[in-house]
Amino acid sequence: MKWSVQAWERVKPIYNQILTMPFNSELSNGTLPKEKFIFYLAQDAYYLLEFGRTLSTISGRMQNAELVLAYAGFSTGAIFAEQHLHESYFVEFGLPGKVEPTPSTLLYTNYILNQAVYASVEVAAAAVLPCFWIYKAVGDYIFAQQTGDQNPYKRWIDMYAGAEFAAAVEKAIAITDQLATGTNAGTREKMLAVFEMATRLEWMFWDSAYEQEKWKI
Repeated sequence: MKWSVQAWERVKPIYNQILTMPFNSELSNGTLPKEKFIFYLAQDAYYLLEFGRTLSTISGRMQNAELVLAYAGFSTGAIFAEQHLHESYFVEFGLPGKVEPTPSTLLYTNYILNQAVYASVEVAAAAVLPCFWIYKAVGDYIFAQQTGDQNPYKRWIDMYAGAEFAAAVEKAIAITDQLATGTNAGTREKMLAVFEMATRLEWMFWDSAYEQEKWKI
């Protein structure tokens, strides 16, 4: 059984909860309050920059030239997505240029960067995979629920259901499977554990945006 098949089975209960959480349900039907979407956009911009740095770190640790280029490309794509946010949604909604991360955002970005620096490259690759795979799966699910062009968040939904993002996700999954086949059972289990944890952090990220999470002190 492929590592990716095991990984998806492991996180399927979390994924199913992500699909039905208020943020994604209301985003899907267009009833998500604008202020919650704006809050999410700002946190996502912060996340994407840190995600890009994390992917760049993983790229620098790869020994295979093809994988070096792949993760460098992923990193560039994440940073480009952040720039796209600033050039479109940030201008449209008047969002600030500097964003303070919420506790959940900071926890997530620090977690994946920690894996990128200190874990094996196989484990690091598994830790960043949910940001690709979960986002794509959620995007596809929400896109399939659309019945017209009236949803105010249609542009955002279309971006994550697009062919370009799908290709990147498929590549990231294939690479992680490739890395898993070249390691031992103990490392593969660690890969599953960080994949599950990062999926939980995906849930926390959406939940914190819906609650407009703030630092308590």
